[in-house]
Amino acid sequence: MSTTLRNLFLGLLAGLFGGLVALLLTYFAGVVITAVRTREALATILVAGSFLPLMILFVLLVPTLGLAVLIGLSVGVGSNFSRRMILLIGLLCGIVFGEIVLSGVLPFVIEPQPEDFTSIVSSPMVSGLYGMVMGVTAALLIRRMNRGASNEL
Repeated sequence: MSTTLRNLFLGLLAGLFGGLVALLLTYFAGVVITAVRTREALATILVAGSFLPLMILFVLLVPTLGLAVLIGLSVGVGSNFSRRMILLIGLLCGIVFGEIVLSGVLPFVIEPQPEDFTSIVSSPMVSGLYGMVMGVTAALLIRRMNRGASNEL
């Protein structure tokens, strides 16, 4: 398998893993924010067990898969050109694609209402941070996988 094709495949896998990490961090941040805001254990447990997983599933899953593919392939292509700059490539691709998908495209698909889950996710700061987490995670992972592959040769 050629190095370019291998890096694209590894980038895609790294992007998908970065998406999983971002979804898990979103879930845990949502639980913590709910606990701090409500200061009630029952409300936090209800949100953690029902509302938050459903919102993440219905609102974030498809955009996250799209982001994972875009970021993963970009990091995979970037790893062919510069192994030293891969973290910067992942960071920038994550922020740019996060802003485009979550702040640009998502509000057209699901109309945000004031203070609902979609309006929170589509805010530029949150969408950039979400994409940044995915991009940096994917870049770290592909850098680690490429270092392991270069040690084998």
